[in-house]
Amino acid sequence: MKTIRNLFTTTLLLLCGFMANAQSDNFDRDIEKFLQINGSEATYDMMYEQIKQQFKMSKPAVPDSVWAQLKTAVYDKELKTLTKQLVPIYKKHFTHADVKELIAFYESPVGKKLAKETPLITKDAMQISQTWAVGLMGKFNTWLTQKGY
Repeated sequence: MKTIRNLFTTTLLLLCGFMANAQSDNFDRDIEKFLQINGSEATYDMMYEQIKQQFKMSKPAVPDSVWAQLKTAVYDKELKTLTKQLVPIYKKHFTHADVKELIAFYESPVGKKLAKETPLITKDAMQISQTWAVGLMGKFNTWLTQKGY
């Protein structure tokens, strides 16, 4: 009888562990889906294009077909690694229910529009922010100079 009870308890604990692991896997997959549909992927693609353009200046002989291979062979794989590293950060700040609601939002028409426009907004905002930062640095320098530094 004691053996049957121990076997039952062990089986129950194993099932609970498997269920918790499955729930965690679902949470991870939902975060990955959220990161895919929220515009992050398009922003990363834009970032790749910027990196590629910088490399093209120093390696002009590399044909476009090789750059496409590089994206698939290196960049896309590294992006998957980055996504896996971001999952715990999102788990720290959002519940699984939160992520499901975010996915529902990004699957709505306005969410899809936000995801589509986010890379373009980011690009425009970066240009404005860079100009602003240069002006700010000048103001910092003027202020510090006035203070005798």
